[in-house]
Amino acid sequence: MSAGHAFLKWLGKIIGTALTLCLMIVLLPYAFKAAYRLLPDGSKNAVTVSAILSRKMEESARLETNKISDEGVISSSVNALWIGEVQNVVMKYTYEASLGIDLKKVEMSIAGNTLTLKLPKLEILTDSINIKEVERNDFWFPLSESRRRKLMEDEKLKCRQHYLEENEDSVQARVNTEKVVREMLAELLSGSAGMDVDIQIEFQTDEAA
Repeated sequence: MSAGHAFLKWLGKIIGTALTLCLMIVLLPYAFKAAYRLLPDGSKNAVTVSAILSRKMEESARLETNKISDEGVISSSVNALWIGEVQNVVMKYTYEASLGIDLKKVEMSIAGNTLTLKLPKLEILTDSINIKEVERNDFWFPLSESRRRKLMEDEKLKCRQHYLEENEDSVQARVNTEKVVREMLAELLSGSAGMDVDIQIEFQTDEAA
């Protein structure tokens, strides 16, 4: 086979592949519409609602669902050999936090006219700890600024763990989260096919999260 024939054969393959890709791109929307028409009405609405929510959640970031304001006490003492206690500090504080979920981590599944939303685990979106009052007995060993900051950071971590662990407060936070999410859905789907779709809300398990 001459070089000219080989080139023409190669060029023909390139053109054929390009035409095939063009046809796929052109026909894909029609294929989707044809498959969509085969779905029952309830499933169509669920698919529509799922598409609306996916787009809205991609546009959004995190959703605040709970605000926390709590009070506590940090107590710390330091003992020295032969002398005994050389520092005793008691700090009263307020802990404030915002809990919520990352909307981009929400998982959706469709079964008939039922759309199930699986919400990710709650996250601490923002938090702070502020000292209200300090009682110090540290004449022999004054409390340093670095130690004060460490005591505050350690206490902040304890507060975070408390509100993210399984307890009465975290259960109430999930209840509030579901309420806020349903309010968000009602606003997003106002006037859409959402009226005909059964929306279920669950929380992802540790294995799925």
